[in-house]
Amino acid sequence: MTTDVEHQLATEEANSDSFYPPDLLPLLQSLLADVADIDCSYETSLESIRRSPGDHSLKHAMIDRLRQQDEKRRAPVAHVLMALQQRIEAVFN
Repeated sequence: MTTDVEHQLATEEANSDSFYPPDLLPLLQSLLADVADIDCSYETSLESIRRSPGDHSLKHAMIDRLRQQDEKRRAPVAHVLMALQQRIEAVFN
């Protein structure tokens, strides 16, 4: 079992070899977790609609609305990811 001190030393050592600011990795991990949550929610809802009994045209409308909601949920995350990509590119240019 590692101690907090060992973990901190390992983290500092890993960060000393990095070419990018240390705040980028946690931010990227957080954003990717957000994307995974959005994906999981979307896929679960989509599968629920597809499996539900009912009129095909009604299901189609519900799926369209779900896609629109998904796009709205993804937009802020995509915006932050693009800004993060620019920061990373700036480090390497």
